[in-house]
Amino acid sequence: MSNRKKIRPTNPASALIRAQDGARVPGGCNTCDAYQVVRADHYGPDMHSIAIHHDDWCPTYRAMEGRTR
Repeated sequence: MSNRKKIRPTNPASALIRAQDGARVPGGCNTCDAYQVVRADHYGPDMHSIAIHHDDWCPTYRAMEGRTR
């Protein structure tokens, strides 16, 4: 019997996302000039996120943050 750890197979789609790690994708908000950033494996293997970055003056962003004008 081997003491080697089992390597969990990765999702084929994860390889495509990993290739885009750090990429800036324009869009994500109708109100401002927002962009999205791809973060591959940010939370662990096969766990990815896309963060939307708004302009500071964006009313949608302010509403999400609970701020007013």
